[in-house]
Amino acid sequence: MYTMKKGGAYDRFLMMLEAFLEMGCEVHCLSLSPIQINHSSFHNHKIYFPLKKVDGLIARIVVLSFFPLWALWVGWRNKIDLFIAFGSLYAFIQGLSKWCLKRPMVTLIRGSLTFGSKMQNLPKYFLYLNKLIEYLGLHFSDRIITNNIAARDEMLKSLGKRKNIDVQVLYNNIPPISIRDPEDIPHIRVKYGIPKDAKVMVTAGIINRGKNIETLIRCLPKQRAQNIYLMIVGESFTQADLDYKEYLQGLAKELEIAKQVIFTGWLEREELLKIYLASDLFVMPSMSEGMPNVLLEALGIGLPCIGSDIPGIKDILHYEDLMFDPLEEESLLQKILGFFSDRQYFDKVKILCQERKDVFVFDWEERVFEMITGAPTSLIK
Repeated sequence: MYTMKKGGAYDRFLMMLEAFLEMGCEVHCLSLSPIQINHSSFHNHKIYFPLKKVDGLIARIVVLSFFPLWALWVGWRNKIDLFIAFGSLYAFIQGLSKWCLKRPMVTLIRGSLTFGSKMQNLPKYFLYLNKLIEYLGLHFSDRIITNNIAARDEMLKSLGKRKNIDVQVLYNNIPPISIRDPEDIPHIRVKYGIPKDAKVMVTAGIINRGKNIETLIRCLPKQRAQNIYLMIVGESFTQADLDYKEYLQGLAKELEIAKQVIFTGWLEREELLKIYLASDLFVMPSMSEGMPNVLLEALGIGLPCIGSDIPGIKDILHYEDLMFDPLEEESLLQKILGFFSDRQYFDKVKILCQERKDVFVFDWEERVFEMITGAPTSLIK
């Protein structure tokens, strides 16, 4: 991994590592930051990086120039049998190793290839370089595993005539959910200054422009009821994302609803689950997603959910009654108004969410191991 950022993709990365360790594999991982896994078969090859900033153009050029050689050295020295890239950038970095050592490589893609870069308003030459790296990374791969159908179709289109690359889909699952201190749940609203009789909406994830949270905030003053609160769980990590968070806070003040919009910062998973249990509705108004874990966890906890009609979210929610157009504020507003004022629609949302929850209860670690290696875990165990 190039950089370590909190979020659903990093959680899946750790789950994948744990799947291989559980199957008795020796795992070697290159990273800039230490990976907190304590296992005798896990070897974290942390690389010294001379620059303080790891997300700029110069830093990326250094990484693309030096890391492929480092990956080749680690692969040769440790007699690596299989390369796994968690993204097209890392597939590009490990392409030299795959070619020299003649080993297969599997690449996992977690969402739209270039959307994140576009949302940061990066220069055109940077976007072009990024697109070229992604294209080469995909072509270096022997197998590609995406987490939604639209991403698979995007991969196939990008690969063009090269038909010998296997592209598969593995949905995220709802991880097992347990709460150590359920007695804290009634105190959540008190902790965040929310009245007992208030209605609570929640959204969660890394706060960036792609999350489209401003549309959700603008809906708040248009509600018939005045006691609806919005909890925004998550944090920003790049300067562009920090600027976006500041914009959201300013927007809430401008609309005179600052007291109703609560930014919690980044929370540990158990605290997030307690907030879910203390809330009435989860809303995900994103413009682009892979397959959001926060949405799956909200379903898993039994919280009614609605989300944007986009790939990733659509794979999860499926029904039109649970989705809205993220570009149309009125579309989202009508869904929220219906949920809090129309008992029939409220009941329908709960039933459909329970149905979708059942679809995503499965052993993801077992499936990801089987899809990467091509070997059923029952034969290895």
